[in-house]
Amino acid sequence: MATIERLALTDFRRRVVAGAFPDFQRLADALRWLQFVQADPIRSPARAQDLMLRQRVDGYVAGELEATFPDLEAEEGYLFAYGFMTPEVWRELRWRPNRKLKKLERDVLDAVAELGEVHPRGLDERFGRKTVKNYWGGKSQQTKRILEHLHHHGYLRVVRREKGIRVYQVPEQSDGQDSDPRGRYRRLVMTTVHVFGASTKQMVVSELRSHNHLLPSRQERLAAVESLMEDGHLKEVQVAGITYLWRREHWLDDEVPDRVRILAPFDPLVRDRARFQQLWGWDYRFEAYVPAAKRIRGYYAMPVLWRDQVIGWANANVNDDRLDVQLGYVSKRPREKAFRMQAEAEVEATAKFLGLDSGAWELAL
Repeated sequence: MATIERLALTDFRRRVVAGAFPDFQRLADALRWLQFVQADPIRSPARAQDLMLRQRVDGYVAGELEATFPDLEAEEGYLFAYGFMTPEVWRELRWRPNRKLKKLERDVLDAVAELGEVHPRGLDERFGRKTVKNYWGGKSQQTKRILEHLHHHGYLRVVRREKGIRVYQVPEQSDGQDSDPRGRYRRLVMTTVHVFGASTKQMVVSELRSHNHLLPSRQERLAAVESLMEDGHLKEVQVAGITYLWRREHWLDDEVPDRVRILAPFDPLVRDRARFQQLWGWDYRFEAYVPAAKRIRGYYAMPVLWRDQVIGWANANVNDDRLDVQLGYVSKRPREKAFRMQAEAEVEATAKFLGLDSGAWELAL
């Protein structure tokens, strides 16, 4: 039986942070290595996918992923959340249990095949503009919901976006990967651990619950994860009584720079809230969907990383072509001159990322 490595919390935290921000010169290289980048439509001050890529791609600007998507080897789909991914990951996700399409679904699919590429509004003349209830209890156009449903089940792919709206096409035929659901689940586990870094077994299985159709029983899913440990693909490390799974390539470096980073609420470093609490000793909550009167930190409060400590949060807004950033702290604000300098450098970099002029920002420390 393999020996479980044990690490002090300080060493674990340093290693997790050091491995969270690989540096790339090109977006295409970053996406290929990252394998998956979570997406979110809220823009405050930019969409989550752009905020995450900014921390990992030199010179990245807001909207670059959407603008260059047709030229990238990339797909859109749902892993543990909706996002952008490599074609290899998308193919693992594409197959779902066989289901009989309804007549309107078949008609919409045939229309997309006939037209080649379809924006949801491009079906209005043929199918009308009937509305149905959407996931959030509001109303959406019926054909738009059908396009989303067909995409989710692998009948369609996203070829590009127009002003944030998905344009669909019929993909090439499946290559029969559905014959090995256990193998597919194992590969999705490896991808998820690659995205997050060190993760607990329970967290990985929970995050992949939308793919439970591959292995219907929880016992089968846990066994699949354990088989990856037995094969040596995943290792175990124990930190203060909690056992994490990790991939060795994430632990090659433990050097953390003197740098401030303003992170997206869904950044892989912070998305696992239980790990976040263990690493930094406080509970971070995404409050965009919390009633305004009950918010503690702000509508889109973003975690602020200083060296290897998440010391607080930032609220950022653009008004009159100027970026306004206000920082809040869990305890006391760091008093070193280096912190102020690095915080200002991060806000300046954020302004450039948003396409604002150099110096067009204000920072409330």
